[in-house]
Amino acid sequence: MTIKFYLFIIAFSFGLITCPALWAKNIVVQSSDKPGSAPISKAVKQASAGDVIILEPGIYREHVIINKSLTLRGLPGAIMNGAKRSTLAWRQADDLPGVYVASAKKRIKGLLVDGKFIAEIRSTRTTKAGDWHWKKLLSKGPPRSAFKEILGLWMYDPESQQIYARFPNAQDPKNLQLSFFTTSSPMIYIDGAKEVIIENLTFEQCSSAIRIERQAQRCVVRQCRITSFESTGIMLSGNASHCLIEACDITRGSLEEWSPSLQRDKANYEIWQIHKIAGNYDRNAIVLFRAGPSNKIINNHLHRVFDGISLGDYQVESLDIPLQDPDHGRDTEIANNLIEHTRDSGIELGAACINVEVHHNLLRQTHGGLRFKLPRIGPIYIHHNRLIDGAPFNIWFSMDASPAEAYVYHNTVVGGREFLLPTGFTNKRDFLAPRWHFLNNLSLKNSGFCKAAKTRSLDFTATGNVSSGSTSPWPLDDAKNKNNLYSVAIAHDSIGKPLGGSAAIDKGIDLSTYLKGKSLPGCESGYFKGKAPDAGADEIE
Repeated sequence: MTIKFYLFIIAFSFGLITCPALWAKNIVVQSSDKPGSAPISKAVKQASAGDVIILEPGIYREHVIINKSLTLRGLPGAIMNGAKRSTLAWRQADDLPGVYVASAKKRIKGLLVDGKFIAEIRSTRTTKAGDWHWKKLLSKGPPRSAFKEILGLWMYDPESQQIYARFPNAQDPKNLQLSFFTTSSPMIYIDGAKEVIIENLTFEQCSSAIRIERQAQRCVVRQCRITSFESTGIMLSGNASHCLIEACDITRGSLEEWSPSLQRDKANYEIWQIHKIAGNYDRNAIVLFRAGPSNKIINNHLHRVFDGISLGDYQVESLDIPLQDPDHGRDTEIANNLIEHTRDSGIELGAACINVEVHHNLLRQTHGGLRFKLPRIGPIYIHHNRLIDGAPFNIWFSMDASPAEAYVYHNTVVGGREFLLPTGFTNKRDFLAPRWHFLNNLSLKNSGFCKAAKTRSLDFTATGNVSSGSTSPWPLDDAKNKNNLYSVAIAHDSIGKPLGGSAAIDKGIDLSTYLKGKSLPGCESGYFKGKAPDAGADEIE
């Protein structure tokens, strides 16, 4: 045996001894109803790096902190539940018909009936006299829709230390299955760990399901179900980076069932107003708030939430406020998600948005579609998305002018108002969105591509867009409109895919060399079949 071969054997053996994955073990955990029981937390404490914790079917009522590399895997029927059955003693309120009251020394964080959340209003936000005073809201409901859209309301009054509640159809709570929880902590908190995997778990009746932060890296959440939450489904924050959220199903689990409708828009809008004006603001499925780079949000189903996916920083929604860190959200990819029946935007983008790519998502019946909340830098690539029957907005700006470099191309919009709404720009700026490019998009069954601005000319670029409607951003400027097509009949299927012979075919421009001879993502050389690309998300011929 040569010395070189002998050293190789020693090195290989040392690798076997020191590699954690080779010594990883499975830890099987059973649920327990014993008071104070925390079987998952105990397993996490005992686990070594690389171990797999397997949860057997059952209800787990604990909040878990994970600070080491491990896998938490649920077997079918493994459920993390944050609520407990209500033992509150309810009585009818003296001066509010249909309203019940119960004493509570501390404010609860969520109230549910039959496992679904009742909308909360806050005492500090509803003291002004009028339709939005808390007493009137509890007894009468919102001014337009009463209790037809919002089915119930509750509020905690810290002065009297009482909970006030109006239950569906003014029912007596004695006849209802009520539950509540008292903490806003997430069910699982990944605290600065690397390579944590959470998979095949169900979360219900909690403030939030999973929070990943404190520079956590390469964490994965996959094939999880979140059926009811009061704050956020999954949040990435604190510079969490290179994480993947994949194939999860997330819904809000509220009493109010709501799908956007242009016919009932004002009444539906009161669901949004109850939370935004009087309650606890948004309830978003997936939030990236000051997250780090290279996170991926892929193949998820997000429905009946406020915003589906929100990337940004609510504290820097004005150009007068400097960014916390331009690397927040860098290289984020949002792709192949189904987002539907949202009470607010399907996808929101804000902060720096450097190298953010949003592609091949389907947004169906969203209230706010795809919203730009002051992206600062870019480049942003938004392509091959499909927006169906949004009400009222499809793609739109808000908050402030956007200096970002951005490319919005090969998207298809069916229904709602215009493809693009340049609303919400501040008048403080002498520009709007001069580095934005809208290219080869298809707008169907609505009033057109984009309305002209009332006060000044729009300064973005729009080329190769095709619309069945007539509105254009520059109705009196033929030079800017020469490469766009308006007011044409376009035969298409239910998701906006044009049929053969459509006016959308070969009407786009070649994007394989658009970036100074380089291609836009998804438009590499040979990406179209005919003489030119087809407008919209589909290449037909």
